[in-house]
Amino acid sequence: MSPSPTRASRKYPQLVWALVALVSIAGLIGTYMLFVEPPPPNHLVIATGSAEGAYYKFAQQYAEELKKEGLTLKVMPTKGSIENLQLLQDDGSGVEAALVQSGVANAAAAANLVALGSLYREPLWVFYRASVRVDLETPSVKTEQLGQFAGKRIAIGPPGSGTRAIALLLLAANNVTDAAPGKAPASGATHFSDLSGQAAVDALKKGDIDVVFLVAAIETPYIRASLADQSLRLVSLNQQAAYLRQFRFLAQVTVPAGLADLAKNIPSENVSLVAPTAMLVVRKDLHPALASLLLSAASKVHAGGDLLSSPGEFPSPSYIDLPLSEEAHRYYKSGPPFLQRYLPFWLASLVDRLKVMLIPLVMVLMPMVRAAPPLVRWRTRRKVYLWYSSLREIDHKFITGMSEVELRAELAKLRELEQQVAAHVEVPLSYMEEFYNLRLHIHMMEEKLEKWLADSTHAGALLE
Repeated sequence: MSPSPTRASRKYPQLVWALVALVSIAGLIGTYMLFVEPPPPNHLVIATGSAEGAYYKFAQQYAEELKKEGLTLKVMPTKGSIENLQLLQDDGSGVEAALVQSGVANAAAAANLVALGSLYREPLWVFYRASVRVDLETPSVKTEQLGQFAGKRIAIGPPGSGTRAIALLLLAANNVTDAAPGKAPASGATHFSDLSGQAAVDALKKGDIDVVFLVAAIETPYIRASLADQSLRLVSLNQQAAYLRQFRFLAQVTVPAGLADLAKNIPSENVSLVAPTAMLVVRKDLHPALASLLLSAASKVHAGGDLLSSPGEFPSPSYIDLPLSEEAHRYYKSGPPFLQRYLPFWLASLVDRLKVMLIPLVMVLMPMVRAAPPLVRWRTRRKVYLWYSSLREIDHKFITGMSEVELRAELAKLRELEQQVAAHVEVPLSYMEEFYNLRLHIHMMEEKLEKWLADSTHAGALLE
């Protein structure tokens, strides 16, 4: 006869909002599984150089900085820059980052490697014995050109080292090559030695070699000792500008008089040098978040500068011979990623990866949220309007004519209807206007039927 409310109808708003929540959660989970990138790894391997070198020391400092962000940086000692490049290009090595001297990379390395920037200058020091100077000097040319070392015994470092790579490059530009590679040197022929570092300096002092090429910081003990040694001379390149133009990865270095020792005025005059730089190189497939974090750690270590660099000069996008990564380009332009400035790395990475989930939030959740209130309103009002069908049925019978018996039966239905509405229809307070309108209309219909039933003048018109 008349509609009867159920528990489900009373809980309909909750069911609507539960459905919205379930669809939204399903959409978010589906989007996460299909489109959200996996989280960055929490460990990284970086190749450096010998455990006694500057690369290894700086990488240890990077590790300390990254540890604060929950990232483990494993520092791997190697033979030098050439080996570091080989490890980076080897998919099975596990090495994802490395410190590499500028000038040693080739076109093949650029295929899957990018630079995050240069970190500091590594001056190229060329020392020779003072006794050799007389042989090299001519009346018109001062001994400041590498080409004048042709025919000498030159220590350029072992194969695979960055020192050897840069020395061979600059000597070749001056037409100085090994006369007999791998063989005993003939008298008066140019010979390249594999000695490097302290061993090369000791051999130079003993007279076993004539010239030594060293790539090292001015703070390195054997560099300071060589500068102070009166038996050794340091080349000041009068062709410095030409080297910088031809080899863009080189940086200009001028060592001021007295920089190594003010009291003893070492060196005694300004010295013009060229310097490759230490580059931070990574694989192209390194996670972007790790690239930014690694560059941030390097910035904290090198931002203070050194004796040959001003504060804030490094890291730098200049003096590199590999393409600059997109993450590094954004870093130098805008600084660290916005989220990494204010959030811990793990949280910043999570938020950054979840930004793609804005798509289901906008495309699915928002329309459902907008549709839910009208749906709830329709369902709530339906609880009230549904009863009007019974009123309309009684009214239609009244208009077409009813007997006294039918009139009394419909009046009984109305009274039962009124009781059911009062007892079972539950609506929020905001819908009470519709609720009481329904009760008013039931009451009006009830009065109408009672009036016609009581009016004897109309009784005959109601009979069949």
